[in-house]
Amino acid sequence: MTPSSKRWLVFGVLALAVALVAVTVQQLVAIVVSAVVAAIVAILVHRSLGAAGEAPAASVEADSPEGWVEHLQQLALLNLQIREQGLAAEVVSKLEHSIDVLRRLIPELNEDHAGSELTWTVNRMASDYIRRIVSPFLALSPGARAEHQAELLESLEGLDSELENIASLLQSARVGEFKTKAAFLRARFLDPGLG
Repeated sequence: MTPSSKRWLVFGVLALAVALVAVTVQQLVAIVVSAVVAAIVAILVHRSLGAAGEAPAASVEADSPEGWVEHLQQLALLNLQIREQGLAAEVVSKLEHSIDVLRRLIPELNEDHAGSELTWTVNRMASDYIRRIVSPFLALSPGARAEHQAELLESLEGLDSELENIASLLQSARVGEFKTKAAFLRARFLDPGLG
């Protein structure tokens, strides 16, 4: 073998080794990227199922009549509170509409569908969500309220839209859709990270 052919052989072997390393590095990068993507997806699914998984345990136990009557009392107190604040007529009207719809849905859900996920979720909307969006607004000065009024009305519009959907589910007796609707509502209205 001549020195020049040895050089070509060594060069070929080195080129092959570099090519193998490059392919291995690409595969390694692909594996690492895939693992990171899989981990992110797993975290998102876990959070999604975690939010969905919390309610069923709570919803297995139906609220007692005293428990859901307390939700109605809280809504009545909230109604009184917004009346005393001297809010704009449009805000009062929208809030009272949301409160009235919740006050109609809570007895029907708790009597006819006690323990369902949708009942649990609507109860939480009455006891937690509506107050969570109204209380910060009430804490603002009158001038700041005017600035944030559109934002509050938009939140209430979304709430009203979902309450109308729930009323429609109840009227058409589509009980099979309760679980799906409950999961959606928990994610939209009750997840503290989203509100």
